[in-house]
Parts: sequence; structure tokens; C-alpha cells
Amino acid sequence: MLLIKMPRQKDLQKIIRALLANEISREEVLSWQRGVVSSCGWEIPIGKLQGYWYLYSLMYIAVRFPGGYFLRESDLEEYLRDLEVERGGEIQPGLGHLRSHEINLDELRWPIAVMTDHHDVMASLPSVRGTFEKRMDMVEHCHLRFDKANYLLVKQFDEQAGQVLLLGGNRDKPRAEQLLGLLGVTDYMLP
Repeated sequence: MLLIKMPRQKDLQKIIRALLANEISREEVLSWQRGVVSSCGWEIPIGKLQGYWYLYSLMYIAVRFPGGYFLRESDLEEYLRDLEVERGGEIQPGLGHLRSHEINLDELRWPIAVMTDHHDVMASLPSVRGTFEKRMDMVEHCHLRFDKANYLLVKQFDEQAGQVLLLGGNRDKPRAEQLLGLLGVTDYMLP
């Protein structure tokens, strides 16, 4: 049984590790997460870089999804890598993956392109699922670095299912088109 108390980053890491090692169940983690949120609300005493959104993402730990669960083992492993401050890596020459601790999370990002997700663009990227804003949407996203600019690909699992948004800190359309080409995306719309 997991104790309901104000969580710290190391508590969150310990719980995720135990879940990945099958020492605790998804249902136990969900019960713990609900207890913490019930007692703390939005005032969890850990910051964004210490797992704030990962803790809230655990509300989806037992949600069934095609192929298993919405939160996959790979998502939990990615949460740990980010919390352990591991750097993202090169996906292919000129295209890098970034983790939350490597970016300015408060940077304004504009919609650059909307694409129809015919071939699951996220499948070839080190994407991560969860919820990352107070609307609590179920999303899959990936932070990318291309041509010295940061981008964010976001796939939502709501009324926007089947679409992926490309967001960025600049509105350089030719650069965005190069990135989309590198990702193999051909069906997109630039605003």
C-alpha cells in the first residue's frame, strides 16, 4: 500500500520504478494518485521539472487503450529519464529530441502546422503520453530541435484525434516545411 502524503520528486520516481518492476499495480498507483490529488489539489509541492505533470498524468495509468494502456511502459521510462535529467538524443542527423528539463517550458509556442496523422508520425519518435496542462487532455507529444529551433509535436486523443499539431517558437514556414519533410509528413496545412 502506498502512503498518501505530499509527494516529492524522489517519491514519484520510486513509485514509477516499482510499477515498471511489477512490484505494484497500475490500480495501486491510480489509487495513490487520486488520494494525493484529493488531499493536495493543484498545490502539489513539486515543480514542473520535478514531475508535477507526470504526477497528474498518472490519473490515466489504468485507462485501457488500443494495444494496452494509454500510458505505456515507454512513457513511464521517459518520465524517469526526464526526472533523472538525461539529455535527449539525436533522432537522425539534424533532428534532435529534447526533454522537458532542456527547454523553457514557459516559452510561447505558436501553431505552425496541422497535419492529418495517416501514418502515426509519433511512432517513429521518442514521444511521451500524459497530460501537461490543467485542461487534463490526454495527449502524446515530442519536443524536437531542428535547425537551431525548438518545436513541439502534439497529438490529442479527443475531438482532434487523427490530427497532429506542430508548435514552435517562431513562424518560419520554410523551416517548418523542411522539418515536416524530414518527418515524412506530406498531408499538412500551414496557417
